[in-house]
Amino acid sequence: MYRRVLAFDFDGTLAENGSVPKDLQRALVKLHTLGCALFLVTGRRFEGIPLGVLSNVFDGIVWENGAVICRTATNEVYLPFGYISPRLVESLEEARVPLEHGLAIVSTWTHHRETTWKVLSTWGGDATVVGNKGALMILPAGAAKGSGLEKLLELCGYSPRNLASFGDAENDLSLLQTGEIGIAVGSAVPQLKAVADLVTEKPGPAGVLEAIETYWLSKNPPNIPSKHARWITLGNDPDDNPVYLPGTLVASANLGIIGDSNTGKSWVAGLIAEGMHVAGYQILLIDPEGDFRGLRVLPRMTAIGGDQEAIPSPSLVTKLLEESSVSVVLDLSIYPASERDTYIADLLRALRPLKERKFRPHWIVIEEAQHFLGSDGDEATANGLLPLLAHGGCALVSYRPDWLPRSVLAKLNQHIVTSMAEIESQQVVRETFNIPPDIPLSNIPPQHILLNGEQLVRLRQSARRVQHIRHLYKYLDMPLPRHKRFYFRDKEGYLGLEAASLFEFKEIIATLPLSSLMYHHQQGDFAAWVKSSLGDATLSVQIAKLSRKKWRDDSLREALLRRVTARYAEINAMP
Repeated sequence: MYRRVLAFDFDGTLAENGSVPKDLQRALVKLHTLGCALFLVTGRRFEGIPLGVLSNVFDGIVWENGAVICRTATNEVYLPFGYISPRLVESLEEARVPLEHGLAIVSTWTHHRETTWKVLSTWGGDATVVGNKGALMILPAGAAKGSGLEKLLELCGYSPRNLASFGDAENDLSLLQTGEIGIAVGSAVPQLKAVADLVTEKPGPAGVLEAIETYWLSKNPPNIPSKHARWITLGNDPDDNPVYLPGTLVASANLGIIGDSNTGKSWVAGLIAEGMHVAGYQILLIDPEGDFRGLRVLPRMTAIGGDQEAIPSPSLVTKLLEESSVSVVLDLSIYPASERDTYIADLLRALRPLKERKFRPHWIVIEEAQHFLGSDGDEATANGLLPLLAHGGCALVSYRPDWLPRSVLAKLNQHIVTSMAEIESQQVVRETFNIPPDIPLSNIPPQHILLNGEQLVRLRQSARRVQHIRHLYKYLDMPLPRHKRFYFRDKEGYLGLEAASLFEFKEIIATLPLSSLMYHHQQGDFAAWVKSSLGDATLSVQIAKLSRKKWRDDSLREALLRRVTARYAEINAMP
């Protein structure tokens, strides 16, 4: 279960008459011992609750209905929304409204509501008024239990996508709507029950204990269905009905995306990655071919990589994920294939403590998984992946599932299949996911997928925010392996010049001796290199067309440079 951040209202939820029952105290201590992150969210004034044995259980406390937040490990106290203006307090007191003063708010009773609103309407400043069981709280604009908790979660390094919230009163509405699931105790007000994902049978603290024992302290905790499933659009079924994939399911399950090369499996992985990221989940996409760098144009998404001598260390990748909310595309396209297995094995091992402490990243995607986990892969990679699979939130993209270890396949509980021709792959997919033999796997139409072995979905191409672009970015600026570089010669031999990228090629031909330029042009070397080493058929055709014309002096250089420069700019401008 990935929902391991729990936030609790105090009065009426954790406590009755200001006291937390002993059995519930023991359950909270056990949750804390098991590694859950617990937060208290209350409307009470700052430090207005004697916590006793629970003082070391909570990672943070939201006081004064969201206006004051405290990180208990460091005793940091913040007023993220400021405080009520002294001028407003003075005006209320002049109107004979009795006030209780907090660190950032003031409060009164609901029978003073009319006078309070009259003062606020003439004052002209910003403030928020919230009712709660006969009390009337006057807060700085923007302050609420939900918004205050979001600020505190960010301060403590946690995500609302891991959050389950508990409450009972009107001022708990924003709290229950902040995270993945909201739980109302049986004695909650009707409007809170209406928005809750789960309403306990028992009231107050007994209801909290009921939910904790059922869903968090049981050996096989079930997932609580969410009313806010964060749907990701996939496409349409044969009757043209829209088909969605719930982000909450993707974050808790393990997904296999399987199919032959060039059948759209990476496009589908990109589609789901976009949807998960936009829904607020943090993703790590391990990209051995550089196919997903375009995702970097999305807000809070970055692409990092390296060359054959330097690549971000596993500790650097995990540090970036832990200390920010950004999603990461890890581009390994320039890194030597012979060294990737060890690197990925080390990275997966480094991710496990992060997942245990902060429950992030929410979705880890391994593209071309057969290269790391197959017969030629490192056994350490599978051993590093299995503990992550045990908690869900992983996806494997592969064109040869039959090369993957059976122990890994057994952990995949959701699957998407594009077309596949290999008999061995089909057999493994049918066995792993119990797909009947009468459902064809070899002739799934282009731009279609088979979802969980039963639903044919026509992909909606417009659903992608970033178009999937293969191989064009890789060698724009980053150096090619030495055996793929262009080595410039003339009739006399090697000139001591080499181009390791399209950028370097563009720079060198601007000043290359004409004898070398003509030598390579006449042999078709430029077009062949661009196609074979850069994988750019478009530019290769454009250069090849130059052979149809006779060139004199520097006119060939100018024509070649014009095409290469334009193509470089075009690729660089792609998302």
